[in-house]
Amino acid sequence: MNILAIGCHPDDVEIACAGTLAKCVKRGDKVTVCHVSSGNLGHVIIPPDELRVIRANEAKKAGSLAGIEVISAGFDDLEIYDNNKEARDKIVDVIRYANPDVIITHNPDDYMPDHTAVSRLVFDASFTATLPNYDYPRVFSDENTPPAKLVPIYYMDTLAGVNFNPTEFVDISEVIDL
Repeated sequence: MNILAIGCHPDDVEIACAGTLAKCVKRGDKVTVCHVSSGNLGHVIIPPDELRVIRANEAKKAGSLAGIEVISAGFDDLEIYDNNKEARDKIVDVIRYANPDVIITHNPDDYMPDHTAVSRLVFDASFTATLPNYDYPRVFSDENTPPAKLVPIYYMDTLAGVNFNPTEFVDISEVIDL
């Protein structure tokens, strides 16, 4: 299987479902994680340009520990909002590139505006990526990449458990040390 996890900031996916993703890699799945935003505004002392690089490097290192491909959509914090065609096109490109059988992303009822914007974006882009004649700028995919399949979207915990009532649980005991 191909698993695609799309989170807003570097560390969201890693905190909320890295155990599940590591378990998927262990069973032979190809796992791709995409961070939509850089997380560049999230520190009191470290300036945004420096923080952007630090967080990207941390995410790549975390992914490499588990055998996960880590990519970035290239936006900064607070640049994801409704009706942002550039963001939709970028996530369409990511989805077509990863060719997922399952997508994991933020809960639409998350407590953080960046997270809910990414949740809506992924929902919208997952459908748009299936349209055979939809044209978009390509960074990850190429002209020969076929339209995506319409696949299930699973929502990860909201990190604080706010407004989240899980219906699926994954036992990650075998990868918890990682």
